[in-house]
Amino acid sequence: MNPVHTAEPAPAAAGDQASAVRRFFLGAGLPVFLFTAVGVYEAALLTVIFGPLDSGWLGELAREFKIWCFNYDPRTGGMDWTSVGMMLCEPLFVLAVTVVLWRRALAAERWVASWRAGLAGVVVASAAVGSVAALGGPSAAGEPLPPFPGERIRTRLVPPAFRLVDQTGRECGLADLRGRVVLVTGIYALCSTACPQILLETRKLLDSLPAEVRAQVSVLALSLNPEYDTAPLMAAVAAGHGFQHPEFRYLNGDPPTMHGILEALQFARVKNAQTGVIDHANLLLLIDPEGLIAYRFNLNPRHQAWLREAILALAGETRDRESQ
Repeated sequence: MNPVHTAEPAPAAAGDQASAVRRFFLGAGLPVFLFTAVGVYEAALLTVIFGPLDSGWLGELAREFKIWCFNYDPRTGGMDWTSVGMMLCEPLFVLAVTVVLWRRALAAERWVASWRAGLAGVVVASAAVGSVAALGGPSAAGEPLPPFPGERIRTRLVPPAFRLVDQTGRECGLADLRGRVVLVTGIYALCSTACPQILLETRKLLDSLPAEVRAQVSVLALSLNPEYDTAPLMAAVAAGHGFQHPEFRYLNGDPPTMHGILEALQFARVKNAQTGVIDHANLLLLIDPEGLIAYRFNLNPRHQAWLREAILALAGETRDRESQ
């Protein structure tokens, strides 16, 4: 009696699986996946930018995200709308390309048949958004701050060239400080709110640095009120906060030049014509030894801790270059 041989299902199953993968990439599956994933992404981004997230954990996360990505000024509500438009439109460009490349598959198949791909897009995009929220959210009271991200958030942007006059009447520009770590911020002499805090935190930061690192650091404070910041006022501000020249230079120039520099560096500010008060972003830029903008920080506690770590890292680069 001949033995009975049963068919092995594995090859057929493997073939079905390969066919399903092929249908996903060549049919409507991949476009539907991308459409739903981008939909979740756009909805989350629009909620962060325009949603009523004024308080609580989500509000703090939205505020930090907008400050970091769009140079958001909490005082004025101003943002870099060019960056906002680019972040919103880039995924739509991907969808447009997808429609062109998969137009035949989209026309030939019923989209409802690809509901699994759509569901997968929602799940993947939601998981990505949730991960960003979990990792980027503010630390609870008492919890340690997240470690400095280092190169992951570093930029290499060319700052505008300038030569301005400091509180002692001497000229200074970024080119004069090549090879050093330069902290650039913006203040004005008659400010009674944010500027004293910026100067206080800068003073504490400098005092916290090891002597060999501090010797490599220069601070440039750009006038946000060039029409009224006179040399005596600027000298009084520097002396009042214990800063010494040339470690700290309070720079000013003719108003058109100053406003152009501030715009190029994205120092958001709005002046009240009646009171003269200037609402402005608490921005702190770090220029690396090569003269490039390496980091952008603000007065958030997390950023204050990162600012010190960034200075230490950039100062280490200076020492490495000198030793070669």
